Amino acid sequence: MDQNNYNYEPKRRKGGRVLLFLLSAIILLGSGFLGGWLLGEKNGSPNQYLPQASPAGAGEGAGADWNKLNRIKDQIYKAYDGPIDDALLLEGAIKGMVNSLGDPYSQFFNAKEFKQLNESFSGKFIGVGIQINVENDEIVVVAPIDGSPAKAAGIQSGDVIVRIDDKVYKGKDLESAVNHMRGEAGKPVKLTVRRNKKELSFTIQRAEITQKSVRSELLPGSMGYITMSQFSEKVDVDFKAALDELKAKGAKGYIVDFRGNPGGYLNESIRVASNFIKKGDLVLSTKDKYQKAHEDRSIGGDYLGVPLVLLVDRGSASASEVVAGAWKDYNAAVIVGEKTFGKGIVQSIQPLAHGEGLKLTTAAYYSPKGTSIHKKGIVPDVSVAMPKDLTPDQYTKEKDTQLQKAIEILKGKLPK
Repeated sequence: MDQNNYNYEPKRRKGGRVLLFLLSAIILLGSGFLGGWLLGEKNGSPNQYLPQASPAGAGEGAGADWNKLNRIKDQIYKAYDGPIDDALLLEGAIKGMVNSLGDPYSQFFNAKEFKQLNESFSGKFIGVGIQINVENDEIVVVAPIDGSPAKAAGIQSGDVIVRIDDKVYKGKDLESAVNHMRGEAGKPVKLTVRRNKKELSFTIQRAEITQKSVRSELLPGSMGYITMSQFSEKVDVDFKAALDELKAKGAKGYIVDFRGNPGGYLNESIRVASNFIKKGDLVLSTKDKYQKAHEDRSIGGDYLGVPLVLLVDRGSASASEVVAGAWKDYNAAVIVGEKTFGKGIVQSIQPLAHGEGLKLTTAAYYSPKGTSIHKKGIVPDVSVAMPKDLTPDQYTKEKDTQLQKAIEILKGKLPK
Protein backbone atom coordinates (compact mmCIF):
# COMPACT_ATOMS: atom_id res chain seq x y z
CA MET A 1 0.00 0.00 0.00
CA ASP A 2 1.20 3.48 -0.76
CA GLN A 3 2.61 5.00 2.42
CA ASN A 4 0.30 8.01 2.14
CA ASN A 5 -2.91 6.06 1.57
CA TYR A 6 -4.17 6.21 5.14
CA ASN A 7 -6.73 3.54 5.98
CA TYR A 8 -9.03 4.45 8.82
CA GLU A 9 -10.68 1.06 9.16
CA PRO A 10 -8.24 -1.14 11.12
CA LYS A 11 -7.19 -4.33 9.32
CA ARG A 12 -5.15 -7.25 10.56
CA ARG A 13 -1.96 -8.31 8.86
CA LYS A 14 0.86 -10.70 9.56
CA GLY A 15 3.89 -9.33 11.34
CA GLY A 16 2.25 -6.78 13.62
CA ARG A 17 0.67 -3.37 13.07
CA VAL A 18 1.69 0.18 12.37
CA LEU A 19 -0.59 2.60 14.17
CA LEU A 20 -0.98 6.22 13.24
CA PHE A 21 -2.59 8.62 15.64
CA LEU A 22 -3.18 12.25 16.31
CA LEU A 23 -1.44 13.13 19.53
CA SER A 24 -2.04 16.02 21.81
CA ALA A 25 0.88 14.61 23.76
CA ILE A 26 -1.21 14.67 26.87
CA ILE A 27 -0.79 11.81 29.28
CA LEU A 28 -3.58 10.58 31.53
CA LEU A 29 -1.33 9.86 34.43
CA GLY A 30 -1.77 6.27 35.43
CA SER A 31 -1.38 3.64 32.77
CA GLY A 32 0.21 6.05 30.32
CA PHE A 33 -2.89 6.73 28.19
CA LEU A 34 -2.00 9.25 25.53
CA GLY A 35 -4.55 11.85 24.57
CA GLY A 36 -5.02 11.89 20.82
CA TRP A 37 -5.13 8.39 19.50
CA LEU A 38 -5.50 6.13 16.55
CA LEU A 39 -5.52 7.61 13.08
CA GLY A 40 -5.50 4.26 11.33
CA GLU A 41 -3.51 1.16 10.50
CA LYS A 42 -1.29 0.41 7.56
CA ASN A 43 -1.21 -2.79 5.59
CA GLY A 44 2.07 -4.33 4.50
CA SER A 45 5.42 -4.31 6.22
CA PRO A 46 6.46 -1.55 8.64
CA ASN A 47 8.88 -0.16 6.03
CA GLN A 48 5.90 0.63 3.81
CA TYR A 49 4.75 3.19 6.35
CA LEU A 50 8.00 4.63 7.66
CA PRO A 51 9.83 6.89 5.18
CA GLN A 52 12.77 5.26 3.46
CA ALA A 53 16.18 6.11 4.88
CA SER A 54 17.95 8.98 3.16
CA PRO A 55 20.91 8.02 1.00
CA ALA A 56 24.41 8.69 2.31
CA GLY A 57 25.16 12.40 2.25
CA ALA A 58 21.49 13.43 2.06
CA GLY A 59 20.77 14.16 5.71
CA GLU A 60 22.27 16.24 8.48
CA GLY A 61 23.55 13.07 10.14
CA ALA A 62 25.16 11.64 6.99
CA GLY A 63 28.67 10.40 7.61
CA ALA A 64 28.12 9.85 11.35
CA ASP A 65 30.40 7.18 12.78
CA TRP A 66 27.85 4.59 13.95
CA ASN A 67 30.66 2.20 14.81
CA LYS A 68 31.35 4.52 17.72
CA LEU A 69 28.47 2.86 19.58
CA ASN A 70 30.17 -0.51 19.43
CA ARG A 71 33.52 0.98 20.43
CA ILE A 72 31.93 2.64 23.48
CA LYS A 73 30.18 -0.63 24.35
CA ASP A 74 33.46 -2.53 24.07
CA GLN A 75 35.21 0.04 26.27
CA ILE A 76 32.47 -0.26 28.90
CA TYR A 77 32.89 -4.04 28.99
CA LYS A 78 36.65 -3.73 29.12
CA ALA A 79 36.97 -1.09 31.83
CA TYR A 80 33.75 -0.64 33.83
CA ASP A 81 34.04 -2.08 37.34
CA GLY A 82 30.45 -3.03 38.07
CA PRO A 83 27.46 -5.05 36.86
CA ILE A 84 26.44 -4.55 33.22
CA ASP A 85 22.97 -5.36 31.90
CA ASP A 86 23.05 -5.87 28.12
CA ALA A 87 19.33 -5.08 27.70
CA LEU A 88 19.51 -1.86 29.74
CA LEU A 89 22.65 -0.78 27.89
CA LEU A 90 20.92 -1.15 24.53
CA GLU A 91 17.68 0.46 25.75
CA GLY A 92 19.60 3.45 27.08
CA ALA A 93 21.35 3.91 23.73
CA ILE A 94 18.06 3.74 21.80
CA LYS A 95 16.24 6.11 24.15
CA GLY A 96 19.15 8.51 23.95
CA MET A 97 18.92 8.46 20.15
CA VAL A 98 15.19 9.24 20.17
CA ASN A 99 15.54 11.86 22.90
CA SER A 100 18.24 13.61 20.85
CA LEU A 101 15.50 14.61 18.39
CA GLY A 102 14.44 17.22 20.92
CA ASP A 103 10.79 16.25 20.41
CA PRO A 104 8.92 15.43 23.64
CA TYR A 105 6.32 13.57 21.58
CA SER A 106 8.73 11.06 20.03
CA GLN A 107 9.53 8.15 22.30
CA PHE A 108 10.91 4.61 22.45
CA PHE A 109 8.90 2.23 24.66
CA ASN A 110 10.39 -0.82 26.30
CA ALA A 111 8.16 -3.89 26.55
CA LYS A 112 6.67 -2.88 29.92
CA GLU A 113 5.93 0.67 28.79
CA PHE A 114 4.46 -0.48 25.48
CA LYS A 115 2.20 -2.96 27.28
CA GLN A 116 0.96 -0.13 29.51
CA LEU A 117 0.36 1.99 26.42
CA ASN A 118 -1.75 -0.71 24.78
CA GLU A 119 -3.69 -1.45 27.96
CA SER A 120 -4.61 2.21 28.21
CA PHE A 121 -6.86 1.88 25.15
CA SER A 122 -9.47 0.42 27.51
CA GLY A 123 -10.03 3.84 29.11
CA LYS A 124 -9.36 2.38 32.57
CA PHE A 125 -6.16 3.15 34.42
CA ILE A 126 -4.70 3.62 37.87
CA GLY A 127 -3.31 7.03 38.64
CA VAL A 128 -4.20 10.53 39.79
CA GLY A 129 -6.16 11.40 36.65
CA ILE A 130 -4.56 14.43 35.04
CA GLN A 131 -3.78 15.24 31.43
CA ILE A 132 -0.40 16.89 30.96
CA ASN A 133 1.77 18.38 28.26
CA VAL A 134 5.24 19.92 27.92
CA GLU A 135 5.47 23.69 27.47
CA ASN A 136 8.80 25.55 27.56
CA ASP A 137 10.44 22.56 29.26
CA GLU A 138 7.79 22.54 31.99
CA ILE A 139 5.15 19.90 32.72
CA VAL A 140 1.79 21.62 32.48
CA VAL A 141 -1.62 20.29 33.50
CA VAL A 142 -3.97 20.55 30.55
CA ALA A 143 -6.98 19.33 32.52
CA PRO A 144 -7.88 17.07 35.44
CA ILE A 145 -10.26 14.25 34.57
CA ASP A 146 -13.83 14.56 35.83
CA GLY A 147 -14.29 12.44 38.94
CA SER A 148 -10.55 11.84 39.35
CA PRO A 149 -8.56 12.12 42.60
CA ALA A 150 -6.62 15.02 41.05
CA LYS A 151 -9.77 17.02 40.36
CA ALA A 152 -11.13 16.28 43.83
CA ALA A 153 -7.85 17.47 45.35
CA GLY A 154 -8.05 20.77 43.47
CA ILE A 155 -5.56 20.38 40.61
CA GLN A 156 -6.48 22.85 37.83
CA SER A 157 -5.77 23.42 34.14
CA GLY A 158 -2.62 25.48 33.75
CA ASP A 159 -0.93 24.24 36.92
CA VAL A 160 2.78 23.63 36.37
CA ILE A 161 4.09 20.50 38.07
CA VAL A 162 7.42 21.42 39.65
CA ARG A 163 7.96 18.52 42.09
CA ILE A 164 6.65 15.00 42.64
CA ASP A 165 7.25 13.64 46.13
CA ASP A 166 9.66 16.60 46.51
CA LYS A 167 11.74 15.58 43.45
CA VAL A 168 12.12 18.30 40.81
CA TYR A 169 10.91 17.51 37.27
CA LYS A 170 11.26 19.44 34.01
CA GLY A 171 9.68 18.89 30.60
CA LYS A 172 12.63 16.77 29.48
CA ASP A 173 11.84 14.45 32.40
CA LEU A 174 8.27 13.79 31.21
CA GLU A 175 8.65 10.01 30.98
CA SER A 176 10.23 9.76 34.44
CA ALA A 177 7.55 12.03 35.88
CA VAL A 178 4.80 9.85 34.44
CA ASN A 179 6.41 6.70 35.82
CA HIS A 180 6.73 8.38 39.23
CA MET A 181 3.04 9.19 39.34
CA ARG A 182 1.99 5.68 38.36
CA GLY A 183 1.48 3.17 41.11
CA GLU A 184 -0.95 1.11 43.09
CA ALA A 185 -4.49 2.19 43.86
CA GLY A 186 -4.69 3.75 47.30
CA LYS A 187 -1.01 4.75 47.39
CA PRO A 188 -0.47 8.52 47.86
CA VAL A 189 1.70 10.79 45.74
CA LYS A 190 2.58 14.40 46.55
CA LEU A 191 2.36 16.92 43.71
CA THR A 192 3.76 20.43 44.08
CA VAL A 193 2.48 22.80 41.42
CA ARG A 194 3.02 26.44 40.51
CA ARG A 195 -0.15 28.46 40.05
CA ASN A 196 -0.12 32.22 39.56
CA LYS A 197 3.51 32.39 40.75
CA LYS A 198 2.65 30.56 43.98
CA GLU A 199 3.54 26.98 44.88
CA LEU A 200 0.80 24.68 46.16
CA SER A 201 1.18 21.08 47.37
CA PHE A 202 -1.42 18.30 47.05
CA THR A 203 -1.28 14.78 48.44
CA ILE A 204 -3.37 12.62 46.10
CA GLN A 205 -4.43 9.00 46.47
CA ARG A 206 -3.99 7.01 43.27
CA ALA A 207 -7.16 5.24 42.12
CA GLU A 208 -8.61 3.29 39.23
CA ILE A 209 -10.31 5.71 36.90
CA THR A 210 -12.91 4.91 34.25
CA GLN A 211 -14.01 7.63 31.91
CA LYS A 212 -17.45 7.99 30.36
CA SER A 213 -16.71 10.16 27.38
CA VAL A 214 -20.19 11.52 26.51
CA ARG A 215 -22.83 12.95 28.82
CA SER A 216 -25.96 14.80 27.81
CA GLU A 217 -29.01 16.60 29.18
CA LEU A 218 -31.85 18.78 27.96
CA LEU A 219 -31.62 22.33 29.23
CA PRO A 220 -34.64 24.64 29.56
CA GLY A 221 -35.65 26.30 26.32
CA SER A 222 -35.29 23.22 24.06
CA MET A 223 -31.48 23.27 24.22
CA GLY A 224 -29.45 20.06 24.16
CA TYR A 225 -26.22 20.08 26.17
CA ILE A 226 -23.54 17.47 25.39
CA THR A 227 -20.16 17.20 27.10
CA MET A 228 -17.35 15.08 25.69
CA SER A 229 -14.29 14.37 27.85
CA GLN A 230 -12.20 12.63 25.17
CA PHE A 231 -12.44 11.09 21.70
CA SER A 232 -12.39 7.49 22.86
CA GLU A 233 -13.26 4.45 20.78
CA LYS A 234 -16.83 4.58 19.39
CA VAL A 235 -17.39 8.04 20.87
CA ASP A 236 -18.94 9.06 17.54
CA VAL A 237 -21.68 6.48 18.11
CA ASP A 238 -22.33 7.81 21.62
CA PHE A 239 -22.31 11.40 20.36
CA LYS A 240 -24.82 10.66 17.60
CA ALA A 241 -27.01 8.78 20.09
CA ALA A 242 -26.94 11.81 22.40
CA LEU A 243 -27.93 14.12 19.54
CA ASP A 244 -30.81 11.85 18.56
CA GLU A 245 -32.01 11.31 22.13
CA LEU A 246 -32.04 15.04 22.86
CA LYS A 247 -33.84 15.71 19.58
CA ALA A 248 -36.51 13.20 20.58
CA LYS A 249 -36.91 15.10 23.85
CA GLY A 250 -37.49 18.36 22.00
CA ALA A 251 -34.02 19.87 21.46
CA LYS A 252 -34.01 22.53 18.72
CA GLY A 253 -30.30 23.39 19.02
CA TYR A 254 -27.17 22.14 20.78
CA ILE A 255 -24.34 23.23 23.03
CA VAL A 256 -21.37 20.87 22.69
CA ASP A 257 -18.72 21.14 25.41
CA PHE A 258 -15.10 20.19 24.57
CA ARG A 259 -13.56 22.04 27.52
CA GLY A 260 -10.78 19.94 29.02
CA ASN A 261 -11.01 17.42 26.16
CA PRO A 262 -7.38 16.50 25.26
CA GLY A 263 -8.22 14.65 22.05
CA GLY A 264 -8.42 11.03 20.98
CA TYR A 265 -9.01 8.86 17.93
CA LEU A 266 -8.82 10.95 14.79
CA ASN A 267 -11.31 8.81 12.87
CA GLU A 268 -13.82 9.45 15.66
CA SER A 269 -13.26 13.21 15.42
CA ILE A 270 -13.94 13.12 11.66
CA ARG A 271 -17.23 11.31 12.28
CA VAL A 272 -18.25 13.63 15.12
CA ALA A 273 -17.55 16.69 12.97
CA SER A 274 -19.50 15.14 10.07
CA ASN A 275 -22.81 15.42 11.93
CA PHE A 276 -22.86 19.15 11.14
CA ILE A 277 -20.86 19.22 7.86
CA LYS A 278 -22.06 18.47 4.34
CA LYS A 279 -21.04 15.06 2.99
CA GLY A 280 -17.84 15.24 0.96
CA ASP A 281 -16.63 18.54 2.40
CA LEU A 282 -13.05 18.59 3.65
CA VAL A 283 -12.66 18.14 7.41
CA LEU A 284 -8.91 17.74 7.75
CA SER A 285 -5.72 17.50 5.72
CA THR A 286 -2.30 16.23 6.79
CA LYS A 287 1.13 16.84 5.30
CA ASP A 288 4.30 14.86 6.02
CA LYS A 289 7.98 15.84 5.85
CA TYR A 290 7.97 15.19 2.10
CA GLN A 291 5.03 17.61 1.67
CA LYS A 292 2.78 14.73 0.64
CA ALA A 293 -0.80 15.49 1.63
CA HIS A 294 -3.83 13.41 2.60
CA GLU A 295 -7.41 14.65 2.94
CA ASP A 296 -10.28 13.44 5.12
CA ARG A 297 -13.81 14.39 4.17
CA SER A 298 -17.17 14.45 5.91
CA ILE A 299 -19.24 11.27 5.82
CA GLY A 300 -22.36 13.44 6.17
CA GLY A 301 -24.83 13.83 9.00
CA ASP A 302 -28.41 14.61 9.98
CA TYR A 303 -27.84 17.96 11.68
CA LEU A 304 -26.75 20.32 8.91
CA GLY A 305 -27.86 23.86 9.67
CA VAL A 306 -29.06 23.01 13.19
CA PRO A 307 -28.08 25.81 15.65
CA LEU A 308 -24.84 24.83 17.38
CA VAL A 309 -22.52 26.41 19.94
CA LEU A 310 -19.17 24.82 20.85
CA LEU A 311 -17.43 25.46 24.18
CA VAL A 312 -13.61 25.26 24.27
CA ASP A 313 -10.76 26.24 26.56
CA ARG A 314 -6.98 25.78 26.82
CA GLY A 315 -7.62 22.15 27.74
CA SER A 316 -9.25 21.48 24.36
CA ALA A 317 -6.55 19.90 22.23
CA SER A 318 -5.70 17.68 19.27
CA ALA A 319 -8.82 15.86 18.01
CA SER A 320 -10.96 18.47 19.80
CA GLU A 321 -9.25 21.11 17.69
CA VAL A 322 -9.86 19.09 14.52
CA VAL A 323 -13.62 19.31 15.12
CA ALA A 324 -13.51 22.90 16.36
CA GLY A 325 -11.45 23.98 13.36
CA ALA A 326 -13.79 22.32 10.88
CA TRP A 327 -16.96 23.69 12.48
CA LYS A 328 -15.39 27.15 12.66
CA ASP A 329 -14.26 27.14 9.02
CA TYR A 330 -17.75 26.12 7.80
CA ASN A 331 -19.57 28.43 10.24
CA ALA A 332 -21.35 25.34 11.53
CA ALA A 333 -20.95 26.47 15.13
CA VAL A 334 -20.29 29.56 17.18
CA ILE A 335 -17.10 28.90 19.16
CA VAL A 336 -17.25 30.22 22.74
CA GLY A 337 -14.71 30.22 25.57
CA GLU A 338 -10.92 30.51 25.52
CA LYS A 339 -8.20 29.85 22.96
CA THR A 340 -7.56 26.14 22.55
CA PHE A 341 -4.34 24.33 23.37
CA GLY A 342 -2.72 24.33 19.94
CA LYS A 343 -1.56 20.78 19.20
CA GLY A 344 -1.60 20.23 15.46
CA ILE A 345 0.81 17.35 14.85
CA VAL A 346 0.46 13.67 14.07
CA GLN A 347 2.50 10.85 15.54
CA SER A 348 2.89 7.25 14.41
CA ILE A 349 3.52 4.35 16.70
CA GLN A 350 5.09 1.17 15.39
CA PRO A 351 5.25 -2.12 17.30
CA LEU A 352 8.77 -3.56 17.33
CA ALA A 353 10.27 -6.93 18.18
CA HIS A 354 10.19 -8.24 21.76
CA GLY A 355 7.04 -6.24 22.62
CA GLU A 356 8.69 -2.83 22.26
CA GLY A 357 7.44 0.20 20.31
CA LEU A 358 8.53 3.44 18.67
CA LYS A 359 6.53 6.68 18.46
CA LEU A 360 7.60 9.47 16.11
CA THR A 361 6.12 12.78 14.97
CA THR A 362 5.42 12.23 11.27
CA ALA A 363 3.04 14.92 10.01
CA ALA A 364 1.17 18.16 10.67
CA TYR A 365 -2.56 18.64 10.20
CA TYR A 366 -4.58 21.56 8.85
CA SER A 367 -8.17 22.80 9.05
CA PRO A 368 -10.40 22.90 5.93
CA LYS A 369 -9.14 26.41 5.11
CA GLY A 370 -5.54 25.21 5.37
CA THR A 371 -4.92 26.73 8.80
CA SER A 372 -2.28 25.21 11.09
CA ILE A 373 -3.22 25.48 14.74
CA HIS A 374 0.06 24.05 16.07
CA LYS A 375 1.35 26.19 18.94
CA LYS A 376 -1.34 28.74 18.03
CA GLY A 377 -4.64 27.23 19.04
CA ILE A 378 -8.10 28.22 17.82
CA VAL A 379 -9.36 31.62 18.88
CA PRO A 380 -13.07 31.46 19.79
CA ASP A 381 -15.65 33.63 18.03
CA VAL A 382 -16.72 34.85 21.46
CA SER A 383 -14.02 34.98 24.16
CA VAL A 384 -15.27 34.40 27.68
CA ALA A 385 -13.13 33.65 30.75
CA MET A 386 -14.22 31.64 33.74
CA PRO A 387 -14.28 33.45 37.11
CA LYS A 388 -10.77 33.20 38.56
CA ASP A 389 -12.07 32.65 42.08
CA LEU A 390 -14.45 29.83 41.09
CA THR A 391 -13.15 26.60 42.66
CA PRO A 392 -14.32 23.12 41.55
CA ASP A 393 -16.34 22.60 44.72
CA GLN A 394 -18.19 25.89 44.11
CA TYR A 395 -19.07 25.13 40.50
CA THR A 396 -22.66 25.39 39.29
CA LYS A 397 -24.03 25.89 35.79
CA GLU A 398 -25.29 29.29 36.89
CA LYS A 399 -21.74 30.38 37.82
CA ASP A 400 -20.27 28.98 34.60
CA THR A 401 -19.84 32.20 32.62
CA GLN A 402 -18.84 30.35 29.45
CA LEU A 403 -21.84 28.03 29.53
CA GLN A 404 -24.16 30.93 30.29
CA LYS A 405 -22.82 32.85 27.27
CA ALA A 406 -23.33 29.74 25.12
CA ILE A 407 -26.94 29.48 26.34
CA GLU A 408 -27.50 33.16 25.56
CA ILE A 409 -26.11 32.79 22.03
CA LEU A 410 -28.00 29.58 21.28
CA LYS A 411 -31.24 31.05 22.59
CA GLY A 412 -30.91 33.84 20.02
CA LYS A 413 -30.48 31.30 17.20
CA LEU A 414 -33.39 29.01 18.00
CA PRO A 415 -36.57 29.29 15.94
CA LYS A 416 -39.15 31.49 17.64
